Amino acid sequence: MPVVPFDKLNCLSREIFEATGIPAEDAHILADHLTTSNLLGHDSHGVWFMPRYVPSLQEDYRPWEDHIVVADRPGFAQIDGNGANGIVAVTKALSLAVEKARSATIGMIALRNVSHIGRLGDFPPRIAEQGMIGMVGLNGGGEFVAPYGSADRRLRPEPISFAVPREKGPPLMLDMTLSVVAGGKVEQKIERGEPMPDGWLIDQQGRYVNDGSRYHAEPDQVAVLPLGGLQFGHKGHGLAMMIEMIIGPLSNAGCTGGKGGGGILIAALDIEAFMDPADYRAEIEAHVAYVGSAKPLPGFERVYAPGEIEEDVRQQRLAEGIYIPDKTWNTITETAAGLGVEMPVV
Repeated sequence: MPVVPFDKLNCLSREIFEATGIPAEDAHILADHLTTSNLLGHDSHGVWFMPRYVPSLQEDYRPWEDHIVVADRPGFAQIDGNGANGIVAVTKALSLAVEKARSATIGMIALRNVSHIGRLGDFPPRIAEQGMIGMVGLNGGGEFVAPYGSADRRLRPEPISFAVPREKGPPLMLDMTLSVVAGGKVEQKIERGEPMPDGWLIDQQGRYVNDGSRYHAEPDQVAVLPLGGLQFGHKGHGLAMMIEMIIGPLSNAGCTGGKGGGGILIAALDIEAFMDPADYRAEIEAHVAYVGSAKPLPGFERVYAPGEIEEDVRQQRLAEGIYIPDKTWNTITETAAGLGVEMPVV
């Protein structure tokens, strides 16, 4: 399994996406998004997606600039992405949410008709870096989650992410699905040939499934559990349905079981309209320090605030490099060869 320095991985990714013929700015947005996901420890949303993205970029790339504004209000816009790349679309739509929040306190963008938007945790920190509270939600992802009390696939992971600015370090960020595990993490286990942990997958008899091959081979028999699992899954199930019923209709993407889903809601809240931003950040630091002062249990090094683990992983991987599974690296190598891009020596 190769260990690749972040700079080399990022440079390679930029070259591969540029070689597809899409605009250089968009190629860099895509490359930075995927490689930063690996850097922060979210390999499930990292460069293993790159070979999967390349064909669609070559065949029918639609730039974000061709989007259609369906409705526009001082604090809200509803946008049809017109088939744009999802990662590029959301990255560029963030500035519109921030712009609206500066004049209307809250800026909300409801977006539909874009491709896969990648790791949601990439987006709210960009809003928080502007001194605002950022939120992004999606009624999407694959339809692979079972509702509480069933093993039939009826729900999506419905990822949500939040970020707030702080005084000491990068924004604090929470990025989570309302399934017990993101679909990409299931795929990473399959990619590495590792068994599924108890509590991830369930079959029609209510038993845990450890054989990852069944996830794709038996979609009518095996599903991912909602957040909370067999005991408390009603919480993840309920939250997932609420995300569907808020984001789906408001974006006009519709709900799973209705129009189909795939809507995105971006929100920026201007802290300065509520209070002095310095006072806000002081409250954040006091809360983080208080929670972090809790005595850790045996086996735990410390109590973290949301996003601090990612920052620790970032520092470690910047120093040590990023492990890429052989299967993923080989597929990237094939993709690069097809585009005439030279692979780095690692």
